[in-house]
Amino acid sequence: MMLPTAVRMPDLATHRGPHGLTITASALATVPMVQAHLAIPLVLRNRFDLAVCDVLAACWPDLPACSYFEQFGGTVAISRKRQWLILSLTCTADLLPLLADTLAAVVGAQYTDDRVRIASSKASQQASLVTAQPAVDSVRRLWGEFYEQPPPFADPSPDPDDVAEVSAGQVAAAHSECISPGRSQLVVVGDIDGERTFDHLERGLSAWIEPPLAVREDTTSRPVRAGGHRIVTHHRPGWQQSHIRLAAESVSRTNRSAFAAAQIASLILGGTFSSRINAVLREEHGLAYRTVASVTDHLDNDVLVIEADVSSSGTAEAMSHLARLLEEFAAAGPTDREREAAIGYITGKHALSLGSQAGRAACVLSYLTSGIPASGIADILERTARLTLAEVRASAALYGPDRMSGVVCGNAAELPDRWL
Repeated sequence: MMLPTAVRMPDLATHRGPHGLTITASALATVPMVQAHLAIPLVLRNRFDLAVCDVLAACWPDLPACSYFEQFGGTVAISRKRQWLILSLTCTADLLPLLADTLAAVVGAQYTDDRVRIASSKASQQASLVTAQPAVDSVRRLWGEFYEQPPPFADPSPDPDDVAEVSAGQVAAAHSECISPGRSQLVVVGDIDGERTFDHLERGLSAWIEPPLAVREDTTSRPVRAGGHRIVTHHRPGWQQSHIRLAAESVSRTNRSAFAAAQIASLILGGTFSSRINAVLREEHGLAYRTVASVTDHLDNDVLVIEADVSSSGTAEAMSHLARLLEEFAAAGPTDREREAAIGYITGKHALSLGSQAGRAACVLSYLTSGIPASGIADILERTARLTLAEVRASAALYGPDRMSGVVCGNAAELPDRWL
């Protein structure tokens, strides 16, 4: 089946770069700019590893090479997406050689005591700000219920006290273990020429070799699912809202058709402003400020996550509505009209994303870091376009209230009998 006419699969060229680095390039000359995202898998065995890697990442923006890159109008951003450390560079197309040199300088960074001390201070302040957010507490408690022992990457932030204890030696050791070309992904999108782009990047990154301590295979332990399904409450005095956080096991993305159906089912349930959860909790009853449902990946587990921030006084009512919504959704599934609307929404969203430099780079990177090759963009879009109502309903059947685990955090939050 052909892709819908609104979506055209972008031209992608993949190249095995220096020492095993995978480079994916796509020419899109809408503006004379280049977007580059380097994703490096981290080895996170425990929460202190998370603290060390956060300090390592905090060192990078202050490197002389990054400051020099910014003097020419380039931008530098560093983020963590689960177990991936992502370095993003943007510049005008004529600065591609400088972009390659900047990447090389970052992956070859040295960590002095002074550099780590400054980075540790910044990372500790950031961790304190993140930890103080009520939503972070509820997310942590969600994964505490869903997994026997939550994997470190599921935590939005390390412990500020751990960050303060990180030394330059520990950061250097983490760099030697993690910052490896062999398992990394580099995505470059913009006003580029394929072969010249690969030449610039290969030349600039030729000195990036596999470090002696590099982990060549993923040795991160797989998270173990907690037994049973339960919803618990946590009393948080003074909170102005209750945070509802629920999760249920979903299908694996290795089953492309089932995964496409799960994406459509989650979109209908809570992925847009007109979705069922938002329509009931926010629009009909005025109980929620924010609602969302989405299928997200956690290592080899794909999980449906439902979140709703509701008024404290309306917590029990909101949970009653959610129980009814999920029960009906699992039993009857979506309507054919909802299926068609959701497929149209996904098609349009991909068309917009793939049509911009930033959107295309982010889309390609999200597939690669989720373990799906870039060619999977077309594959999943094709499968989505031909999903039947029966397939989407089969996915919806996985999300009944009895399959949910999670938490309700708030001021004297109560659960209706249906959830006890």
